[in-house]
Amino acid sequence: MSAPAGVGPAVSLRGIRKVFPGHRGAEDTVALEGVDLDIADGEFFSLLGPSGCGKTTLLRIIAGLEFPTSGSVRINGREVGLEPPDRRPVNTVFQAYALFPHMTIADNIAFGLRMKRVPSDEIRRRVTEALELVRLTGREDRMPSQVSGGQQQRVALARALVNRPEVLLLDEPLGALDLKLRQAMQLELKTLQERVGITFILVTHDQEEALAMSDRLGVMDGGELVQVGTPGEVYERPNTRFVANFLGDSNLLTATVVDDGALRLADGSIARATAGRPVGSTVTIALRPEHLDLRHADAPRDAHLDAVHGVVVKAFYMGSAIYYDVVLDGTEGMLIEVRQGNAPGIENYGVGERVRVRWNPHSTTVLAD
Repeated sequence: MSAPAGVGPAVSLRGIRKVFPGHRGAEDTVALEGVDLDIADGEFFSLLGPSGCGKTTLLRIIAGLEFPTSGSVRINGREVGLEPPDRRPVNTVFQAYALFPHMTIADNIAFGLRMKRVPSDEIRRRVTEALELVRLTGREDRMPSQVSGGQQQRVALARALVNRPEVLLLDEPLGALDLKLRQAMQLELKTLQERVGITFILVTHDQEEALAMSDRLGVMDGGELVQVGTPGEVYERPNTRFVANFLGDSNLLTATVVDDGALRLADGSIARATAGRPVGSTVTIALRPEHLDLRHADAPRDAHLDAVHGVVVKAFYMGSAIYYDVVLDGTEGMLIEVRQGNAPGIENYGVGERVRVRWNPHSTTVLAD
């Protein structure tokens, strides 16, 4: 899965397979299977997926903390698949910041440079630049315990960036922060990446985090990279049931191909979408709840919109939006969720009302599986 056109890859992975041997007669565990991926120079790329999908293992292989069972790892064109971490032009920031509690913030940031025997004057200059970069100037003499969790996270970032890596790896770096601080740090992290201009690779299970910060993201499932694209591409056009359900919420409806460009739904209505399958084939379509709206069942039809009919069985008032569960006609209790913005002039619907659920045909995604 290639980097954006015209931009050379900072990281190139080919055929990455990782098998962890079983112990005491247990079966081997295949953590990664056939991962191909290019990440562009200067790109903010996120690896997204549930626990156990292989995303952290893949990051550790890029970092040199794990070696692939087979496959190639290149960083800016150089094969590094069997090189140890200290010979790779990367640094890693972990969820546990691993700051030295007995050292000042400045000494924490300088630690890696001292290990490399960088001259003292150069260390002072680069530490000062790193403190300015993460907006911690004036706090260099404090101990880690004397600053907030968000500031500790910035110290960990500064300690990694002061080494001037070609690629910065981030393993759930915001996971230990509370929701409000995590959201604030997402913006800071993206702004920081744009300022330094180097490649960031983030591992996260938080969908909103990946959508908010990434130039592109890759969704992983069962050790495989199942879809790569911009946040908009992956969210609006998921290619599998897993992606449709993992990244946001989706209504999955079964349909039958009538002809090229038309699908028949369970209630007999027609959805306008091209499936690329033979007539008579059964396919699954995905519809995002926020792409749907409601009208009374007997309201005039809009020829530009597709629609199905059903009965409201639940209505949830959520302040900025109202969530409805609608049982569709022609099904045995199949529900479709509608998330309708709450604004002046928007009509509300009660439990038991017959409604028409409508959407723009461009919102229909036919899933590959």
